[in-house]
Amino acid sequence: MAVEANTPARRTHQRGVDTRRDILDAALLEFAAVGFDAASTRAIAARAGIRQGQLTYHFETKDVLWRSTVDRLFERFDEAFEPDVLAQVGALSPDKAADALAAAVRSLVRAVSNLPELNRIMVHESTAASDRLTWMVDRHVRHRFEQLSELWQLVRAQGRTHLDADPLVIYYCVVGAASLLYVNAPEAQLLARKRTRRVVSDELVSAHADTLVAMLLGPIHKDTT
Repeated sequence: MAVEANTPARRTHQRGVDTRRDILDAALLEFAAVGFDAASTRAIAARAGIRQGQLTYHFETKDVLWRSTVDRLFERFDEAFEPDVLAQVGALSPDKAADALAAAVRSLVRAVSNLPELNRIMVHESTAASDRLTWMVDRHVRHRFEQLSELWQLVRAQGRTHLDADPLVIYYCVVGAASLLYVNAPEAQLLARKRTRRVVSDELVSAHADTLVAMLLGPIHKDTT
């Protein structure tokens, strides 16, 4: 039965939705900052401005909270990743592969520039084998790697790149090169000597994306959007 608008039940439901969102936002910052093992539900509750009992009402364990946080993190990534050319790679004609790769790289750079927590959590989890890492790879990462690998193989087959690199190498080169500037934004701020103005700008993100595309495909693939 639907909850009617402007009723006590509706307001109670909305408070629950808002609290859950606040918890996930706080958990994302905490897990990205210190990793799963060092994070505490008490610290996450404090970040969210709620009591710990409210947190455990919505998320029974830290593991459940971490998995829900990662699910929401990749949802946010997918919302920012447009056009989703990787999902259509199986139906792509070979002559369009290089353009599709260029579009995917530019979209990736734009997405991760606003979501540095993604790479921070990946680094925390990916340095040691665990059930969490297996779950994350199987649920969120493997199909993205396979899509990019297939697209890269098409680009190589068409002779549209000067690189003869294994897809695994390309995957980590692209992901690392796309994200590190934003993960290390405080360092970049110091290197650029911009103490009063944010170093990450729309112009920098576009230039970064163009540079990465040129490294993979050469300078001919200009962004026309």
